[in-house]
Amino acid sequence: MEINPYDAIVVGSGATGGVAALTLAQQGIRVLIIEAGPQIKRNQASSNEPKDTFNRLSGIVSRKHANQINHPGYWKNNPNLYADELEHPYSYPKDKPFLWTQGKQYGGKSLTWGGITLRFSPDDFHPSKKDGFGPNWPISYNDLSPHYDFIEEFCGIYGQKDDLKEVPNGKYIGEIPLTNIENIFGNHIKSKLNYPFIQSRGFDRNSSVREKYWPKSSSVGTTLQKAIDTGNVQILSNHLVESFETDKITELATTITIINLENGYRKILNCDLIILCASTISTLRILLNSESKSNSSGFKDTSGKLGKFLMDHISICRFFTVPNTTQTKNTLNSYPELSGAGSFFIPFGTNLPKPESINFLRGYGIWGAIDRLGIPRFLRKDLNSSCGFLIAHGEVLPRKENSVTLSKKKDRWGVPIPHIEFEWGENELNMAKHMENTIKESIKAADGKIKSIDELLNIPYAGFFTKKSIALSGNIPPPGYYIHEVGGAAMGLSEEESVLNKFNRLWRCKNVLVLDGACWPTSSWQSPTLTMMAISRRACLNIKRTLKA
Repeated sequence: MEINPYDAIVVGSGATGGVAALTLAQQGIRVLIIEAGPQIKRNQASSNEPKDTFNRLSGIVSRKHANQINHPGYWKNNPNLYADELEHPYSYPKDKPFLWTQGKQYGGKSLTWGGITLRFSPDDFHPSKKDGFGPNWPISYNDLSPHYDFIEEFCGIYGQKDDLKEVPNGKYIGEIPLTNIENIFGNHIKSKLNYPFIQSRGFDRNSSVREKYWPKSSSVGTTLQKAIDTGNVQILSNHLVESFETDKITELATTITIINLENGYRKILNCDLIILCASTISTLRILLNSESKSNSSGFKDTSGKLGKFLMDHISICRFFTVPNTTQTKNTLNSYPELSGAGSFFIPFGTNLPKPESINFLRGYGIWGAIDRLGIPRFLRKDLNSSCGFLIAHGEVLPRKENSVTLSKKKDRWGVPIPHIEFEWGENELNMAKHMENTIKESIKAADGKIKSIDELLNIPYAGFFTKKSIALSGNIPPPGYYIHEVGGAAMGLSEEESVLNKFNRLWRCKNVLVLDGACWPTSSWQSPTLTMMAISRRACLNIKRTLKA
């Protein structure tokens, strides 16, 4: 394709890339989006059974989705929205698995995102003030609040104002009511355990195969389309960013090298401004390949922290049944849709139950739903009960040992692949035990029983498959499973202590900004995407000011 004149290059078209492109375009800045995957159409992204099932089996047999099959979303979404791991490989130690989910297509992982939009609390930006561990953010809740407002109003977020410190209220267009059985469950844990219980906040259900338009939970259904409508945005798909190069005198980025994934040809583009939104690990790969240690024309990271302090959320998932006291047996298989807004939360944060038993730092929350899994009646073993799930996910401490480096191995285009070193520390393992106990007590309070998948479903030989599944084994899933990886190029107040400044630009190479999860100093416990989007808007609104600074 012929590339028209542009002022800025945005790498990646997912949630943060969409916000960045829109914010820049609305300021009259001409944007070139570079996307590693194809520019697909709506019908190519939609679910389509039984075709999807056959494609999943193919992904398992060929091992092109060897790691991604462990995530439950893989079994609900179109498997073609998950990157081919044979073409886009990565490595990790055999005894330290990392389950990296990659979205290589127009819209990135926003096409498979669950759509939960919980805000950070003010305390989440300054966690070490409470416990003395690790860094604080160089920005505050007040810095992001107006950008939270904008994203929520622009995208159309559902929720209810609950006036909880741990999850501040947002700008909502309405609420998705809980089901009767979910309300009963919530009343039990509130009255018996004094736990907080709220409707989840986020997008309405994802669009079904029959729907014509992109879901609003995706960048292509909201921000990207509006960005394109400005006339200031063009998209170059099927091109991988290899690295960028800098001027030795000014230390500014001057060119960026891209690879045509269809023919392997490299091309060098001039650049005045680079916005990295490729997703955490892909962005770190670009940065590491562009650093002076790997590239004689690269930038200097004086902090020595690039690629270090990778984080994720540690999680525990349990399925359960509760008595169906509502006398609604879903005879027509008409289950309410599971979505970011169509579900519930037990949002503890650091205000955790049984504080006397806490032997770890930071906090967690529990996401759940009942009778929203869409399981057909003929597959269910117990038709007189309701089936639900609880997933606890908690904050992971930043540790330099958890890192992304460049492997000596290269992909088919000759680019070093990312090597991920990550394991749970004692703090996370202690938190997981506490999460497990809280889940058990919550289910017990609602007169429920924890069940395995093969206890719930009438599927021949189900146990054989579920025992081999990391996600369904009953053990703590390995890092990467929850798809909330952040860190590795943290924001901070000085170049000795951080990779980026408070407006997300490299300290020495100020025309390169990192806007996805790689910029996070800490992980908190909430789903990260809304905060990533707010950070992106804030940084892009300050583009002209930061470039002059």
